[in-house]
Amino acid sequence: MRKLQRAALLAACLAVAPAASAGDFFLNGQLGRIELDSGIDDADSDLVQASVGYRWGIGMAQVGLEGGLGRIEEQDAEIRNQYPDGYVDHAYTMQSRYGFVGANARIKPPLLPVYFIGRAGYLGLERELDETIVDYPVDTAPVTDRRQFKENDGGTYVGVGVGTTILPLLDVGLMVNQYRYSQVQYDAVSDEYRLSRDKRNARSVTVTVEYRF
Repeated sequence: MRKLQRAALLAACLAVAPAASAGDFFLNGQLGRIELDSGIDDADSDLVQASVGYRWGIGMAQVGLEGGLGRIEEQDAEIRNQYPDGYVDHAYTMQSRYGFVGANARIKPPLLPVYFIGRAGYLGLERELDETIVDYPVDTAPVTDRRQFKENDGGTYVGVGVGTTILPLLDVGLMVNQYRYSQVQYDAVSDEYRLSRDKRNARSVTVTVEYRF
């Protein structure tokens, strides 16, 4: 009886071992362009991010968790407002950094040279806005003013992509991501910047490089 139990235990261990080794730790980097919706941050910019995670094997799919950091490059804009006795120039610089945590799934169909990626999760953003205001009255010297806005905000992200393996543990691919976040907007009543109550969309297209180990 004991021999039978040992044999059954050994068979169970052998059956579980391949499934346990089917998972992968991974390091992922993305570099590309992001399109932000409306307001003063209505512009395209460069995006770079890095993440780490682990996926467990489930048949032809691997499902797991990811977390990382990203940065949206500086966005600059200028606006001129005319008035009867002169004009005012506004120069804006926006910087954005974020952290994220979420789920990540990788599906590799049999006999195909490509795999598919899906990801979704929570996004924490830090936005910094610098505004320089120069008033040019007709009869007096220009007057310069500067104000800053810095605020943290939460949002969400989803993404889908396709890639291929170029080395046994190295993949390259293309990813499309969509983000929901609060837009920075100017409140004329309080004469200050604040985050909008409504969430806006942003979209990015990035090249990805992933190392699995």
